[in-house]
Amino acid sequence: MPEAGDTPEPATDFDAFWAFADALWVDPTVRERLMRWQDEFGVDVMLALFALWYPQPLGPSQWRVLRQTARRWQSSSTERLRALRRRLHTPERNALYRAVLALELQSERLAGLQLLAEARRLAPQTTPAFAIDRQRRLHTLFPDLPDAEIRDGLREFTAA
Repeated sequence: MPEAGDTPEPATDFDAFWAFADALWVDPTVRERLMRWQDEFGVDVMLALFALWYPQPLGPSQWRVLRQTARRWQSSSTERLRALRRRLHTPERNALYRAVLALELQSERLAGLQLLAEARRLAPQTTPAFAIDRQRRLHTLFPDLPDAEIRDGLREFTAA
């Protein structure tokens, strides 16, 4: 059992990831870019946020496994909730729309938990000997995302 006052390593602390994701998401410029990536390039926003945050090194094949994990969850849960929520977006169904939006957010949170659990399973935690290349991560995960989008997005994410 940890000693009182011990803090978990960043890669083991889901709350650190969720706070990071939330801090980026509340920035309107970042949110607009992530939504454009999702709508125009099929980017899984939660996976992109996870790739930007995850402080441990993973190889391309490990990131591809994480992409498969994310795809399974997206197709079985989050995408279904999102489609339902969008159909409910009418003034007379606002309360129901909000309830499904809350479910969709919980589904995104569960996706993040799954990504963290899978990343831990894929590779033991180490102290990185080099800086994490977030541009390479995003390119590995989303090969259809143009390099200029990645470069400009990283600039905006850093500014946020």
